[in-house]
Amino acid sequence: MKVLVPLDGSSAALAAVDHLEALARRGVALEVVLLHVQVRFHRHVSQFTSRAARDALRAERSAAALAPAMNRLSKDDIAFVAMTACGADVAERIAAVAEREQVDEIVMGVGRHPQWLRWLNPSIAQRVMQLTDIPVTVLTRGRVSRLQRYAVPAGVAGIAALLIASE
Repeated sequence: MKVLVPLDGSSAALAAVDHLEALARRGVALEVVLLHVQVRFHRHVSQFTSRAARDALRAERSAAALAPAMNRLSKDDIAFVAMTACGADVAERIAAVAEREQVDEIVMGVGRHPQWLRWLNPSIAQRVMQLTDIPVTVLTRGRVSRLQRYAVPAGVAGIAALLIASE
């Protein structure tokens, strides 16, 4: 089974590696493609930096994002290939790499977000599911804090009420 695992360097993304380790323990033969996608630098940043400096920064970021997963998969003797991609839309790059590599499944680990934030910014995982017919497994990790759940929405509502009252 060939699996694509997009990684962003967060601990939540490593939930996908946990899942793959469990599959390997059950005897599933895995071929893993680890992918780190970075957005392009804005042209205002690019004009003041050299291509070599930007490439070095991208390589450093990718190495940091991929290293934990690579170490764990190496320990468990799971075959993998590590890749880096760059593009304006992370979800589009993930879907394109999945199609190009002809993977059987995409496994993504994501953090939990409070319910009120989900409508504001659709997740990359949701966009990947919209862009490809390849099955996508999304694994969550972490808990939403009380501050995120109650205080931030109350603060936003308070600011909105002040703005309405000031008109």
